[in-house]
Amino acid sequence: MRQAVITGAGGPERMALREAPDPTPRGREVRIQVRASGVNFADILARKGLYPDVSRFPAVVGYEVSGVVDAVGPEADPRWEGRDVVALTHFGGYADMVCVPQEQVFEKPSRLSHAEAAAVPVTYLAAWQLMVVMGSLSAMRPS
Repeated sequence: MRQAVITGAGGPERMALREAPDPTPRGREVRIQVRASGVNFADILARKGLYPDVSRFPAVVGYEVSGVVDAVGPEADPRWEGRDVVALTHFGGYADMVCVPQEQVFEKPSRLSHAEAAAVPVTYLAAWQLMVVMGSLSAMRPS
């Protein structure tokens, strides 16, 4: 498996492709053959050494992916295998494969390409959190 690794704080030149062993899904995890990874503000901050969750380099970031489930852990629902999905990964999304708890995996809408689907999770959840949870947005009720 190939991973895009941040080798140290800085610009894009601080990223390198590296080989790593294929991950094996454990417990309730599913393994995704990544077709597209989202790139968002947290990834850029992490590369610059400014994101608090990245404690040290080398690091593989990537908080969202889209792809196809090719294996499931022993406690995961076997119906995920072979499905097109989108997932929140927290880290590790800049790779050919990633294992993710099945609770963080969602069926990819067929109308979206893998690239489009990979761009949705983090920005969608951030917008929803800001508008609904923090901003108290709700449906208008007829008077």
